[in-house]
Amino acid sequence: MDHDDPRRPVPGPPEQPEQPEQPGEPAAGPAPGGPGAGERPAPGWAAPGAPTPAAGSPWAAPGHTPGHQPPPYPPPGGDAPHSGAPAGAPGWAAPGGPPPAGGGPSAPGPHAYGAPGHAPAHPGPPAWGRPWAPRPGVVALRPLTLGDLFNGAFGYVRANPRTALGLALIVSAAANVITAIGMGGYLSDYGLLVEESLQDPYAAPSSDFPIAPWTIVTMYGGALFSYVGQIVLTGLLAAVVGMAVLGRHVSMSEAYALVRGRLGAVFGVAGLLFLIGLGWSLLFLGVIVGAVVLGMGVDPVAGVLTGFVGVIAVVAVAVWVFVRTSLAMPVAVLEHVGPGRSLARSWGLTQRSWWRVFGITVLAQILVSMVANLLATPFTLGGTVVALLGGGAAWATVVAAMLSFLGTVLAMTLSSPFVIGVTTLLYIDLRMRREGLDLRLQAAAQSGQHTGPEVYRTDYQPAHDQPAAPGGPYGGAPAPHGGYPSGGYPTGGYPSGGYGGPA
Repeated sequence: MDHDDPRRPVPGPPEQPEQPEQPGEPAAGPAPGGPGAGERPAPGWAAPGAPTPAAGSPWAAPGHTPGHQPPPYPPPGGDAPHSGAPAGAPGWAAPGGPPPAGGGPSAPGPHAYGAPGHAPAHPGPPAWGRPWAPRPGVVALRPLTLGDLFNGAFGYVRANPRTALGLALIVSAAANVITAIGMGGYLSDYGLLVEESLQDPYAAPSSDFPIAPWTIVTMYGGALFSYVGQIVLTGLLAAVVGMAVLGRHVSMSEAYALVRGRLGAVFGVAGLLFLIGLGWSLLFLGVIVGAVVLGMGVDPVAGVLTGFVGVIAVVAVAVWVFVRTSLAMPVAVLEHVGPGRSLARSWGLTQRSWWRVFGITVLAQILVSMVANLLATPFTLGGTVVALLGGGAAWATVVAAMLSFLGTVLAMTLSSPFVIGVTTLLYIDLRMRREGLDLRLQAAAQSGQHTGPEVYRTDYQPAHDQPAAPGGPYGGAPAPHGGYPSGGYPTGGYPSGGYGGPA
């Protein structure tokens, strides 16, 4: 039996000679009698003036060689051509196959797309994320995250160092003078007691109560005075934070002018909060006394259990009430309402957000406590050493009081602005989420008009008839008092473009 020679050519359709293009031919298009748009020409059809293709050869556009076909697309999972593979535009890829290479310029229109599991052949739209929001000040005008709150609390201090740190320094120094005197007396009395114990450990103390009465009075009186100073500082810095969100620098005198008319409401809120705290303290003391009486008179086990459960219940309810009323001070300053209304507004804003407010507040307090203790500990240790070495001498009392004063003032100056900033920004964030305050602030920022703390009032009405001069942010008037210089606020927060636009 004869075998075919493998080098023998395989018979096929006769090759057609190439015809040169005729100069002056019109551009390719539907010829009279030819196929219409969207129709496939019948086999053997040719444009007028073109050579007639042989029977069975595929159709070709004028000026192209019949039989010139695009390479077949690879089958799923392979690179070899496969008969019956779908013919499509460049950029298509079969499921499981490698993405195709670019095949030349593409026509204007939507981006090409691929089969499931493949990247598009051309760059598509940016990734989904949080929408872009204007940022005229320390935070973007949209609901805030934990990072936004902490960045904003640091940012307003960096942008207003003289106002934030200066007010904290002045108020803390004035409020802690009495406390420092009392602490100095306490350390002096403690040093005298230690010296007597070292000289004769078995001797009776020289006094039934080793701490002098004036020391106790000055310490508790100083604590009350320090509380009042902290309240004033909270009101002043709440106004600074509110203006920093709008992109305004506020000096010390301007901050006082903003809060001067609200001092009555500020002290009213402070008084109500003090009475609430005093009530919880008395209730706590009553539970302890009742547990002791029950344990001594009836059953010790019942007394211990009653005291344990009662203390936990009182502390839990006290913390719950504290969180619900923690935003009353920013409300009183920025919304221009009275003390009772401020507590009610804080109660309503924190509804269904208790755990979030509690967690953020606790985290901020932990950070501040760590920093404050780190700053104050060297001064406290120094005062204790001086008191022990002085043995109750007058100079030891003065030095110990000075060291205690410096440590307390330094710790409060650097920590208080951060806590106040977090609390005020948390209030603004809840209003953005509940009342759409971010839309109002965006409109105020884009208008370029002189906008003050009145924008936070619930009855605020923008002055639509006031024209805005060109040259300010978003095409409006320049920001009051010089505004924030370019790059005055650190960008922080989200990277540019990470959420569909600048952070």
